[in-house]
Amino acid sequence: MASGASKHKSFKRSYREDYARELEVPGMGFHIFYVFKLIFENWKIFLPLLIIMATITAGLVGLADGFLNGQTIIFGSLMFLMIWLSSIFVVRHRMAGNKITIFDALYNSMTPLISTLVVLVVAAIQCIPIIILVVAYSSAIETHFLETPFYALLFFTFAALLVLLSSYLLSGTLMALVAVSAPGLYPLEALKTANELMRGRKIRFILRIILLLILVVIMWVVVMFPIAKFGGNLPALIKICGIIMSCFLAIYASVYFYVYYRWMLRFDTKEDNGKKRSRKKNK
Repeated sequence: MASGASKHKSFKRSYREDYARELEVPGMGFHIFYVFKLIFENWKIFLPLLIIMATITAGLVGLADGFLNGQTIIFGSLMFLMIWLSSIFVVRHRMAGNKITIFDALYNSMTPLISTLVVLVVAAIQCIPIIILVVAYSSAIETHFLETPFYALLFFTFAALLVLLSSYLLSGTLMALVAVSAPGLYPLEALKTANELMRGRKIRFILRIILLLILVVIMWVVVMFPIAKFGGNLPALIKICGIIMSCFLAIYASVYFYVYYRWMLRFDTKEDNGKKRSRKKNK
């Protein structure tokens, strides 16, 4: 039953299982290796996807060489969005047992592009604390504000709070980027669904994000460090390998988030069915 200290807007009975937000999904180690397994089991689709995306990225990077960094960021964001949608499309259909081709992934995955952009606008708004932090850090460097230990401590405490705030807000929106890739789901509906799914579970999700970032750094160092060391006289080779590695990591991250979203949905469905059975027994 509901706690006596709780406030209710109606006399409808509240059940403990309605606000207990447990989450029984596979562990982090299994999560990492399962994503690798999914990608390599479907290499006949993911390999051509990697080659196509890396080729397009290399062309766009070549076009952006003569421009400012802003154009490079725009091209990079566009490519990541294409990889994100196409990778999620592939893994969604393969996990459902559907047979698809690389052409299906390239042509059909871009359908929710507008909806995804709307969710990205929401994500950009939620990143305002981090933007404020970047501006404040630049000002602090120019004014030598951080040279005083006490002021430096205050600044980094303030920075940590802003990063935590953005991370907390972005966790639901990031999951909405996965949800909105489903056909026929509107962006506001995806945001509402994802935030409800993440309610009471954001800390666990943030830990998964931290794990992914650590994995990305390790993979980048393990692969790119030897290439940079032995191919120092071939900058073009290093650049090409960097583009291929970046595209692969984007594919991995897309599958990583979709798999976690799929697990959460499956657990939530089981949880709802359990609630219904429990209520019938109580009646």
